[in-house]
Amino acid sequence: MTISATPIPTITPDQLLSRVARGEHVELLDTRGADGWTISGPGVHVTQRPSAQLLADPAAAAESLPDDVIVICNRGISARTIAEQLRKRGNNASVLEGGMRGWIGALRAVPVETPVEGVQILQVQRPGRGCLSYVVASGGSALVVDPAPDPATYLELAARLGVTITDVVDTHIHADHLSGARALADQAGATLRLPEAALARGLAYADRITPLRDGDQIQVGEQSLRVVSLPGHTTDMTGLVVGEQVLIGGDSLFADGIARPDLQEGDPEGSRAMAATLYATLHEKVLSLGDDAILLPGHAHPGILTDAVAPTLGQVRAKVPELALGSAAEFAEALVAGMPPRPANYQAIIAVNSGDAPLDLDLESGGNSCSAS
Repeated sequence: MTISATPIPTITPDQLLSRVARGEHVELLDTRGADGWTISGPGVHVTQRPSAQLLADPAAAAESLPDDVIVICNRGISARTIAEQLRKRGNNASVLEGGMRGWIGALRAVPVETPVEGVQILQVQRPGRGCLSYVVASGGSALVVDPAPDPATYLELAARLGVTITDVVDTHIHADHLSGARALADQAGATLRLPEAALARGLAYADRITPLRDGDQIQVGEQSLRVVSLPGHTTDMTGLVVGEQVLIGGDSLFADGIARPDLQEGDPEGSRAMAATLYATLHEKVLSLGDDAILLPGHAHPGILTDAVAPTLGQVRAKVPELALGSAAEFAEALVAGMPPRPANYQAIIAVNSGDAPLDLDLESGGNSCSAS
């Protein structure tokens, strides 16, 4: 008779996210080695130790680790072997299901406090990648902006709010993360909207798109959202203004940085030209909303957040020194000089989001790299 081994306890990415968001202390053992990309957040302590070292001397490893530790690897496979060895030596080890590949899909919805009456906004945070998406609800209807690949979270949020998703918007053709806009629009029976300029860049599913043009109004229940073209990060970058007091700004301006201008026009001269366009966008269309207006950006630093990322433009102006530069040329030189490396697989991600390649979740890894800072 075969006696099955005792199952190794596991925790799902969503369960881990909930625990940390509640302020619990969590001990993690990252077995992939120190590569700069791991799980961070309030109460999270990470011990990074390569799996080969752990397996070579599991007894020593168990003695030097906390009693309760969650083992993480790339896909949640090799972590099981390590957790099993640790448990044999008295450590209460468990495994993060799906590893870091699973973690990048975890989502958490946080309410956004705004002065706009008659509308409810949820910021859907994706801490594994630093991506932010939004659900804007009013009068029984909802619009979703820049959804992550898994539609289920947004459908569940709509059901919880008692609203129907009528519109799904991608602010531009994303280069650093995969879009869930088409899948969500299909499952919700919603109108799929992308900027008109995205059509000019090339979309294999152009016949499915209701284009967004600068100055258009989108009615969501009792609330009208104004479409504002925000070129610079890309030619098609577009935002939504809610009640003239809140800007869902996509990848134009962040809480502590500025969008990079080199993911569409990659050569230095093209990047400088896009940066000059971004300078005009920020001063003429974003900052002109006033210091009291609330910015809802498309990204934040990877990691688990305690609240919504929703600074006023005055707070952003005080925190981002590039906004004080006096000319488009000076601004462009500053951005191009400090540009970080482009995201891995960004061209392949653009191809997926343009409809020229099938969805491949393995294209995503690490935190986002959309900021020029």
